[in-house]
Amino acid sequence: MPKNHLRGVFQNDSISGEDSNFSHGTRIDYTREVSEKHAWALTLTQNMYTPEEHTFGNVSEQHPYCGYLALGGGYLYRGAKFGCGTEMQVGTTGKASLAGKTQNAVHDLLGMEKWRGWDDQVKSEVTVQLTSRQEWLVKERTLRHGWESETRVYIRESLGTFNISGGAGILYRLGYNLPPSMTTNEIDTGNFSVSLLRKPGYDRNKISYFLLAGVYSEYVARDMTIDGGVFHHFDRTCGRTPWQVQGQLGVGVSCRGIDYYVGMLLHSRSYRTQDKNSLMGVFALTWNW
Repeated sequence: MPKNHLRGVFQNDSISGEDSNFSHGTRIDYTREVSEKHAWALTLTQNMYTPEEHTFGNVSEQHPYCGYLALGGGYLYRGAKFGCGTEMQVGTTGKASLAGKTQNAVHDLLGMEKWRGWDDQVKSEVTVQLTSRQEWLVKERTLRHGWESETRVYIRESLGTFNISGGAGILYRLGYNLPPSMTTNEIDTGNFSVSLLRKPGYDRNKISYFLLAGVYSEYVARDMTIDGGVFHHFDRTCGRTPWQVQGQLGVGVSCRGIDYYVGMLLHSRSYRTQDKNSLMGVFALTWNW
């Protein structure tokens, strides 16, 4: 049975033909199972946020420029019906996040237009973030010819200088030889390369494929990318939307120790003057050994 799991998750809004608000996120995490029910994890996350217009400085009533870079450590309890994962991140915003330099380098490589306002991004501050996620298996069914379905519910709480939020969601998967992994392929803190729920009857020697659908609703009390830092004055150009909803749809395949996932995320407006909801694409690749 694999004990080590290394995953890369990439989230980008280019699927909608636009490069604004939440622009891009990368998360790399390594999870090590130390026993049947316990595991620990190391994570690296970088996020980029930009306004809707390619211009110098922050634009009134649009998302400010902001970068985020963080290292994290996590602990997972993995049961058959209930699981819990907790992550502590220490990071930075501002120029130290390297978000502007990373985006410019990628845009140069791809021949894309650059965003010119990174000199006016949210100021550099050290951030500390603690996130916990609890997940329950509500229902599972064995269908014909190896097909299965399952429904999970979860709650998530996040507290720190970067973000204060809490919410609840539901996930549904339908597929053949459902793997225990690939249920949380997002860049959010507290999501890891393995599922919080074990699946003792899973056959790793067979191919797996499935369809995933889910919805998550949360209350956001603070968002540093919009509200600005704790220790520096920031002229906010837009107002945060407290209640937010996210829907997801994706497909996953697991074969020969590698998990592949491609999906879409539709996120409601994160600030009041945002023109429309955000549509983002997600791609994740996990090596298990």
